Amino acid sequence: MNLKIIISPFNVAKYLTFGVIFLTICSIAIQIGKYVFDYRADWTRLLNLDREMNIPTWYSGLMLISCGFIIRGIYFAKKADSDRFSQQWKILSIIFFVLAIDEIVSIHEILIIDDLADALNLPSFWHSVWVIPGTILVAIFIWKYWKFIRYLPKPLRRYFLIGISLYIGGALGMEKVGGVYDGIDGQQNLFYAMLATIEEVMEMMGCVVFIYGFLTYLGELKAAIQVDFLIKNRN
Repeated sequence: MNLKIIISPFNVAKYLTFGVIFLTICSIAIQIGKYVFDYRADWTRLLNLDREMNIPTWYSGLMLISCGFIIRGIYFAKKADSDRFSQQWKILSIIFFVLAIDEIVSIHEILIIDDLADALNLPSFWHSVWVIPGTILVAIFIWKYWKFIRYLPKPLRRYFLIGISLYIGGALGMEKVGGVYDGIDGQQNLFYAMLATIEEVMEMMGCVVFIYGFLTYLGELKAAIQVDFLIKNRN
């Protein structure tokens, strides 16, 4: 029996975007309820974009994992063709898997240490200390991958640059903006919550763009992905 599954990059991106919109509306409603009407029920943490280890976190993490697997498929296709950038595809897939783990487990949150930032007398936009190594890693990535980015076909390069701009703009850019505002008026207010929401939405939409671009490119490569299921009955 042959099981054929047809995947439309446009439909995947469309439904993922619907998911982002739904989570955003829920989170905004929760923030308004919290800061305007003082409604702070425990269940609201499950849909709050400004919290970790909840539904939005897993949604983002699963999208990053999906990116990793799609890129892995591209890597196998490129390896079969002896493409000179096949290893870059392999490393890129690993990067997305690492980002997924960090998103779900919140490893970078370990470096949000107020006392350390104060001790180092860092400016407010460096208040979340993790953005310093994060910025350095992004710079190294761009330096190492510049030739790879230029090698990409124009449509994929456009989606890749849009995706990386959204993701890094949210993860690092909006984190810095939030740090500045935190130094002015703190975090426990509606405006800061909206900044955090924008940050998370930018990251999620960056993932959606990545998935659409990489899926489209994988389809253009006409790569055949075969999955075999073996069901063994006990005697």
